[in-house]
Amino acid sequence: MMQFIITEHFKKQLKPLLKKYRSLKGDIIRELYEFDRRRAISLGHGTYKVRVSSSDLRKGKSGGFRVIVLVIEIDTLITPLTIYFKGDREDISKEEIMFHAAIIQREIEG
Repeated sequence: MMQFIITEHFKKQLKPLLKKYRSLKGDIIRELYEFDRRRAISLGHGTYKVRVSSSDLRKGKSGGFRVIVLVIEIDTLITPLTIYFKGDREDISKEEIMFHAAIIQREIEG
C-alpha cells in the first residue's frame, strides 16, 4: 500500500473546493490509498494525473476532478501536487505542474 503526504500547498488549493464539494477530501484520500500507476496517466518525471470522482457530483470520474500526484522514492510515497475540476478547465500545462512540484519539494525538504 502506498503512503502519502498532504502538504500545506495542496491543502490551500483544496480548501475553496471543499466549501462546494464537502465529500471531496474523503474522495481524494480514497483515491490516494488506491493509487495504481497503471490506472493513472503518466505525465513524466514521476508525476501522474488521477481521475477523482466526487460523491457530491453524479458525473463519475470523467466529469469529476483531476489530481496531479508525484511518486517519490520508487513507489513508496506519493503526494498530491495540484487539483482542478474538469468542468472548469480542460487540462494543465507542464509548466504549471513543475511550478507546483517545486513548491511541494521545498515544503517536504523543510
